[in-house]
Amino acid sequence: MNPKMQASDAANYLQVSLQAIHKNIKTNGLETSKSQNKVYFGHKTAQKIFKINVKPTCFTWQNLKGGVGKTNLSFAAATRLSSYGLKVLVIDLDQQGNFTQACDIDAEAKPVMFDIIHSNMDMSECIVNIHDGLDLLPSRIENALLDNLFTINSLPLDRELNKRISPLKKIYDIIFIDCPPALSPSVCAAALSADHIILPTDPEKFSLSGLQITLNEIKKNISDRYDINVNTKILLNKFDSRTNLSHQVLTALLSDEKFNDKLFKSFIRTSQAFPNAISKGMTIFDSLRPSTAKEDIDLLCHELIDLCENA
Repeated sequence: MNPKMQASDAANYLQVSLQAIHKNIKTNGLETSKSQNKVYFGHKTAQKIFKINVKPTCFTWQNLKGGVGKTNLSFAAATRLSSYGLKVLVIDLDQQGNFTQACDIDAEAKPVMFDIIHSNMDMSECIVNIHDGLDLLPSRIENALLDNLFTINSLPLDRELNKRISPLKKIYDIIFIDCPPALSPSVCAAALSADHIILPTDPEKFSLSGLQITLNEIKKNISDRYDINVNTKILLNKFDSRTNLSHQVLTALLSDEKFNDKLFKSFIRTSQAFPNAISKGMTIFDSLRPSTAKEDIDLLCHELIDLCENA
């Protein structure tokens, strides 16, 4: 796994010429590589080129409906954000451990969130490095017992995860929590620890009703119960311009005030690049070849960075 930031992408983001990027690299003796006549670099060089300063921010990725591409999106976004020089931590709460598997981590002998809470372990000592700028708290099937742990021990949902995650904001710029498709006690606890909740949705039948149910449950179980303002963002995934349903769902999201003000400006077009890269143990940004998947995730990351700066 070796995500790359191309010098041309850096120039576009910083709104400077490519020559200015090359001059910066040469003047400061920054480490780069070159392939197919394209200059690219990794996390450490990106830190010095972008110098992005954000307020440490935690995002949960969740939806009551499964199969919306949550892990594919969070995996691609996490790796790309690290390529902008940001230090990123992903906490995998889903007992299926799809994010952990995407990172090619065998979690059988590693502590997961269930172990941390059950045995009162130091979470910072359980984190695994994936590559420069990206760390992971893995998951395995034992996390399915998290909800029982919260319920049986009457753990405070608004404090139990938050007290473990808040100190990590001194280390990381961005924290992602990849949640299972439910609004269970552990997912509520994750949401209460987050600055923003990201709700991926896809243009399928009943997707909007599922989204509305998710928003209603967040309001009832989090906003109203704990009297807090929950920042929710809706991300349309798997958009296919060839299908009427995709256009209908996008139009509905844009025209309904319940959804419109929560909608990311960017959306993710359907692409086989996401599962193909993961199946090869790679990210979509390991390759230098342009793709719609890269364009869409890059635009999403720009919005996420803006949310961090304004957190």
